[in-house]
Amino acid sequence: MHAEHFDITTDASRSLLHVTMRGHWMTETVDRYEQAVGVAVAGILSAGCQRGSLLALVDARELNAQSQNVVAEFKARMHHGGLLPRRLATVLSSTLFKRQVERIAIPNQCLFVGDSDALSWLLSEEAET
Repeated sequence: MHAEHFDITTDASRSLLHVTMRGHWMTETVDRYEQAVGVAVAGILSAGCQRGSLLALVDARELNAQSQNVVAEFKARMHHGGLLPRRLATVLSSTLFKRQVERIAIPNQCLFVGDSDALSWLLSEEAET
């Protein structure tokens, strides 16, 4: 799925959701994102992924710092409805934004500066499970 502020692709064979986020979000953007993630997760589940085994790679290098309202809304939405992945690798480009992401406090999240390190972490953890 492609939208103005995010792209979402899936790899059902690896139970992997790949998200690219960009720009400045409003609460309406969070609404659209929540709906799109729900559709993507449903697709992975229907392809045979077990509930609770979803991995997510989020590239937030093009995402701007967000308002406190958007951060709070995002946190509330991701912590309900089965949208939290078992493991989340987030790729960031700035220390300031890293602090904002840490405030969201998503369980099983690890922050990275490169895609390859993030994906390696996700997949190596998968192999150990």
